[in-house]
Amino acid sequence: MIRSIRTTLLRLRRFGRRSEGSATVEFVIMFPLVISMLIMGAEAGWTAVQRIALERAMDLTVREVRLGTATAPRTHDEFRERVCERSILLADCNERLLLEMRRIDRNSWSFPTEQVDCIDLAQDFTPVTGFTLGSENSVMFLRACYLVRPIFPTTGMGLQLPLDASGMYALRTSTGFVNE
Repeated sequence: MIRSIRTTLLRLRRFGRRSEGSATVEFVIMFPLVISMLIMGAEAGWTAVQRIALERAMDLTVREVRLGTATAPRTHDEFRERVCERSILLADCNERLLLEMRRIDRNSWSFPTEQVDCIDLAQDFTPVTGFTLGSENSVMFLRACYLVRPIFPTTGMGLQLPLDASGMYALRTSTGFVNE
């Protein structure tokens, strides 16, 4: 019995001194860490690109409303269509984008504090949001919610994103302007 324990310890000691395969062990430990960092970077980068595309499309469309051009959108659906036309990177934009535009009272300057609602694709439910274009010299506040499907939902950043029932997360943005 003691001899078998000595033999086992001797073999373990010899095994520990050997250097063959040490690079493989390092690779097996480091590869998943490096790959998950690359995947999280790709997810964060794609999210940033989509947010920039949404904000740019909103700014271009708001400019038409702010200046009161003849081609400016007048309803929520027209505004959404115009934003979606200008944002080529947003997939299924007309189905995933919800807008809310409110006039801000210049006496109280009270802005909405709750988050803008999003479309619920799992239940085919579209929340009712206020959408008014306002009049000349009125201060307007526009908020948008666009649903994004994560590229890698089961890794790093994808696991930490708050997903809804349809497996998407919300990109929210807002802007303010004064009608001229």
